[in-house]
Amino acid sequence: MEKNNLKKMNKLKSEKGFTMQDLIVAILMFTIFTGIICSTMYKVYELNARVSLSSQMAMYAVQILEDIDKISYEEAQTKTGEQYREQFSIPAGFKIDLKFSNYKEGEENIEDVIKIVNLRNFNDFLLSWA
Repeated sequence: MEKNNLKKMNKLKSEKGFTMQDLIVAILMFTIFTGIICSTMYKVYELNARVSLSSQMAMYAVQILEDIDKISYEEAQTKTGEQYREQFSIPAGFKIDLKFSNYKEGEENIEDVIKIVNLRNFNDFLLSWA
């Protein structure tokens, strides 16, 4: 009788194919691996987009500062960020903040030959990632 039970047990414990536990472990490992790869790819894409926008902003800043260097101080003070946006066809998502200050604040009769310009340009898209 014991031999019959052992034969039945051996038939039930066949080592052919996959067990449910093997499949669950394999699917779990695949899911974890896929999640890691996908999140890494997303972070690389995000970093690439940030670098691209930052380089565009730097290019626009250089164009604006070169233009300010060519014109007189008085003329530079009259220009606004919106005028530069139109002049260089800067997209609407880029914000431009220009501020001018005197070389020697408080001293009279000094002609401003040196232009001190604070230029801030930023993008709403980059700020939303920060």
